[in-house]
Amino acid sequence: MKSTLLFLVSILMICSCSPSQGNPNTTTSNENSFNENPTSTVSESKQGPPADVLKLVKHEVIDKEGTGLVASSFLIPSDWTVQDRLYWVYQDPTLPVRFEANMLSQDGNMGIQVYPDVRAVYSTGPTGTSGYPPPRDIISGMKDLIHQQRKGKNIQFVSQKILGEVSQNIAQGRQHIQSAVIKVSYDENGKSFEEEFYARLETIYVATPSLYGNMESTIWVANGLVSCKAANNQLEKCRKIGETFINSIQISKPFFNRLSQVIQLLSDQVYASIYQAGQISKIISATNDQMIANIDASYRQSQAASDRNNEQFSDYIRGVDRYDESGTEVQLPSGYSNAWVNDKGEYLLSSSPGYNPSDDFYGNWKELRKN
Repeated sequence: MKSTLLFLVSILMICSCSPSQGNPNTTTSNENSFNENPTSTVSESKQGPPADVLKLVKHEVIDKEGTGLVASSFLIPSDWTVQDRLYWVYQDPTLPVRFEANMLSQDGNMGIQVYPDVRAVYSTGPTGTSGYPPPRDIISGMKDLIHQQRKGKNIQFVSQKILGEVSQNIAQGRQHIQSAVIKVSYDENGKSFEEEFYARLETIYVATPSLYGNMESTIWVANGLVSCKAANNQLEKCRKIGETFINSIQISKPFFNRLSQVIQLLSDQVYASIYQAGQISKIISATNDQMIANIDASYRQSQAASDRNNEQFSDYIRGVDRYDESGTEVQLPSGYSNAWVNDKGEYLLSSSPGYNPSDDFYGNWKELRKN
């Protein structure tokens, strides 16, 4: 159970949030495609801020297909559009939720895309094989993803790099973890784009002896699947926004509690008969709120695991500055001299000398100190 929950933050991409009301600017797509006409988040301003001002707002992810709760939140520039979807996969009792999102700048020159996790089991033994085999390694798996997602484009592979690799023995068997980045280039709508893809691949190899020979199983998960794309040599700026997005992700505790309960119930064979789509409400209604206290420790462990997973990405990007916000560290895009936060959890960044956010934006703005 604990090892399953440690994957959660990466999947909801990884998702995050504070328990507040749903954001009306969230758009939900159908299962196979995103909405082509997303709703923009409009920044309320008095006049017109300097050109170097960047405003970051909190975007909330709503679980519209199951609990109805705010699942997570993250920071994104106020003039970017967000198309996202959190959905349930009833056939996966270990982690029955997936998340996908597409975020675009107002001019279309920058974008961040989040892809759903891939989770599978592949087994071989005396009776044959079953399941879906893992990719040979993380690089080959990422290239398959890129060809699938950018089909029809003249993709040029620019560079590839392994960011981290660990092999270790665990209670279940042998575990191998890789993380990597691949950079590509292509033309789109008359513009030349650069795009970087980031991913993490974890495989666990388990051998189970039997009277007829060993059954060898590979449990594998590809998660943290994110890409940043940019035209006009803006990839570095997009990376910084991407790192801010990733490091601002937090799962809301109410959603985490409910999801943990659902995982426990789905793991029980008694509930096998209600795996069918449309029956998730029966599972959710059967959960017991008294289990919440027992889940708190797992929630904290999951958040800590997410922080460790994000370190490899952050070390590669190195695109944030750290600020102190009432004793809590917040990471915002680097390259700005000053930062402010308001009572809505929105942030402003600027390098203009003597700039006062109250001249252009409503609300109470508090200046942050760099750590």
